[in-house]
Amino acid sequence: MPRKKQATPAEETYELPRVMEIAEIESVYKELLKFAKKKYSKFTLDAGKVALIDAAGIQLIVQFLLFMRAKDCQVEWINDSVQIYQIAAELGLEGQLDA
Repeated sequence: MPRKKQATPAEETYELPRVMEIAEIESVYKELLKFAKKKYSKFTLDAGKVALIDAAGIQLIVQFLLFMRAKDCQVEWINDSVQIYQIAAELGLEGQLDA
């Protein structure tokens, strides 16, 4: 009997945690890796709770965004985080955050 194909979600939203520093980043990496393995037409990152972020957190976000965009996935932001943009600007990566 042929196997049924599982429907792939067209859209998904992930709420980034309050703390995205190197000591806590492994759990975020594992969550984003799960999403990266699936196919989406649109993916939304909710940054509303992010209060602390460091270079490791920004690098993870940027790499995730690049990977999803390479898969032709539209990535959007909701609930901006000033902290994310401040650290990204300090690292010269603010342009990589744009959808």
